[in-house]
Amino acid sequence: MKALLLLLLISLSMISAPSKSTEVNIEPGLDIVLNVDNADHLLLVGFPDQSINRPPGASPSTYRRRGNYQSSGWSKRISQQIAEDYHIEKLTEWPMSEIGVHCIVYQVPANASVSNTIKLLSQNPDISIVQNMHVFKTKAHATNDPYFKLQANMRDMQIDQAHSKATGKGINIAMIDTGVDLTHPDLIDQVAKHENFSTKISPDFSNDQHGTAIAGIMVAKKDNDTGIVGIAPDAKLIAYKACWPSMPNSMEAVCNSYTLSLAVNSAIKSGAKILNMSLGGPQDKLLEKLLNKAIENGMIVVAADEGQDSKNVNFPASLKNVLSIQSIKKPDTDHKVVAQSLSAPGEKILTTLPHGTYDFISGSSIATAEVSGIIALLLQIKPDLTFSETRALLQQSQLPNKEGSFTGINANTALAVLCKTAHCL
Repeated sequence: MKALLLLLLISLSMISAPSKSTEVNIEPGLDIVLNVDNADHLLLVGFPDQSINRPPGASPSTYRRRGNYQSSGWSKRISQQIAEDYHIEKLTEWPMSEIGVHCIVYQVPANASVSNTIKLLSQNPDISIVQNMHVFKTKAHATNDPYFKLQANMRDMQIDQAHSKATGKGINIAMIDTGVDLTHPDLIDQVAKHENFSTKISPDFSNDQHGTAIAGIMVAKKDNDTGIVGIAPDAKLIAYKACWPSMPNSMEAVCNSYTLSLAVNSAIKSGAKILNMSLGGPQDKLLEKLLNKAIENGMIVVAADEGQDSKNVNFPASLKNVLSIQSIKKPDTDHKVVAQSLSAPGEKILTTLPHGTYDFISGSSIATAEVSGIIALLLQIKPDLTFSETRALLQQSQLPNKEGSFTGINANTALAVLCKTAHCL
């Protein structure tokens, strides 16, 4: 009798157990989204969803809404309808909370025209964003030259003198890059938070070279009897991995519109006052919306500028109200900086690499990180410093040579100017 009752209970539990959701799981589509070789046939589409960041009960009113769906269900229904209407495949989707836009990545069939599909989607008044999936690249490279003039960049920018006034204490710097070696002796406890938006293609975080190098430039520890000193050693880093090495153990890395938009959205929510983007690529409508929102919120965005003066390869540095940073490649060569750009040392700069190592790295990525670190020093003294004030201080601190070209930012000069109007130690 007991055996019969036990069998009955087991049968009832199987019948009453909640069933798994029948909603289509589009996560496997990320394999396609994160493969840069597929970028030519990927589209990033967005439409307003007025219920994002609203309490339950608020209702969106765009794009032929059918029925009383809540935000996520309604948006997914519309994104599927778009796929059917335009004969494209939905790969992944997500709410871009900081700008109230629901985003989707679609794949255009191999036998269909991408440009025609974009044209047709652009004619839909309810769709606010239609663009290609853009690919971005980091802007640094390793050098095989022997160690020399250890951290000459610090002397050039008079960082040691600047540290008598500020070290970046209490300032958070958001960094969108590859991962960071969290156990590096010069970076232990320097990263307050980290998140990987490219897990599907690059789950590793601590073995990435580019992000580790950029992190060391900004926040490597000071007076710890180890390695180097960062520009802002008492600042903390919020590290977002949106890029991944183009080859195993490579300094060069790639990212795309999808991972970068997720990272920028999270950076805005983090409340960090500085956003370092040591990377560049084509002009991107979604990223432009997000970065403009970040700037509107008071975030100072710093980006690498290769000096090519082209929106096709120099975004986001080309965006208005983004600090565009070029590298001074050789101290004995005239370096003419375009009007909207600033410059900092970027040739053979010693910094951190994975597994507790160090090496000399070159590129505008490095110069960008240096400027982000200097801004952290300025913000320690005046936390409400605006973009315009920051840019003016940095411009005033650039040192001209005899020919009238600039040799880069002098951090001590920038802080000295600020200290005339703000309280300094």
